[in-house]
Amino acid sequence: MTNKHQRLAKLFYFFGFERLIAPVLIKLIYWIGIVVILIAGATSLVNTVDGIGRMLLTLAALLFSLLIWRLFSELLILAFNIYERLVEIRDLLARQGATTATIQPALREGD
Repeated sequence: MTNKHQRLAKLFYFFGFERLIAPVLIKLIYWIGIVVILIAGATSLVNTVDGIGRMLLTLAALLFSLLIWRLFSELLILAFNIYERLVEIRDLLARQGATTATIQPALREGD
């Protein structure tokens, strides 16, 4: 296979949705969100002048926001990981020459 054909195959692989780019983008957005949450939390912490109670509440809110953002991002990644595993199972079954299962009735016509 020539270099031109390899590039064309990679391009088809990319545009043919054989490999999803969303998990990579979700990870990038996750890190951008972490930076935004930390900046917002630090700004809120610096602007808090009402006392130590308000500062602790702001710190707790910051940590809670980071936790929720992580959980949300993991749920999105999980959906794509499930898809990838299902594709692997499909490909494995196709290589093994598995036939589609037929549904047998519970009772035969004469029973």
